[in-house]
Amino acid sequence: MALQPVEATLIVGTASVLASTSAVLITHRLALRRDRQHRVWDRRMDTYKEVLRTRRILSQHRTDVLRTQSSGTAITDVAGELQAFHLTQAQLTMFGSDAIRALDTLSLAAFNNWSRTLSEWSDLNARATAHLKNSEMWEAADRKWAELQELAKSVDLADQHLAKAIRNEAEFKAGLHTARWSRIRGRRRNDASRKQIESEAGTPPTQPA
Repeated sequence: MALQPVEATLIVGTASVLASTSAVLITHRLALRRDRQHRVWDRRMDTYKEVLRTRRILSQHRTDVLRTQSSGTAITDVAGELQAFHLTQAQLTMFGSDAIRALDTLSLAAFNNWSRTLSEWSDLNARATAHLKNSEMWEAADRKWAELQELAKSVDLADQHLAKAIRNEAEFKAGLHTARWSRIRGRRRNDASRKQIESEAGTPPTQPA
């Protein structure tokens, strides 16, 4: 049975509405996805900045310990820094990439090893100080101090790898945005130039394929 004109018009109109609605929904979902990706990236970068800030503070602490040969901390607000550190670690778990989280774990392991050795040296140094004439105690303290110096180099190296990976990841993401916008601007310039040339030549603009 042939469709009546009214029925055909209704079917075509309904199909057009459905197609338009689907296009709007798809566009909306893509926009939400882009916004979500941007928000996640912004949170990731904020977290990375805090990670690097914490590493700088701990690095200064190691430098002060080695310079003064004292286990006294150079961190003025220890409680505040510890709270910020734990918050940063939680954020890194949520927003950090797998590679950065792995390097952060290695950096923390190296620092914890150094910190434990610092505590051991402090104990040995206190005992040696209480027994000034006991050469064996001083030799043990000196060996532990030399170990502490070597471990500090290991922590510095781990922190350098972590900082380099963070910079590379940030630069890679920024490069993707730059390249994408460069391609868009390039296409726009090419379209404008083509239309200008066609207009000057007196030929009608060609339709895109």
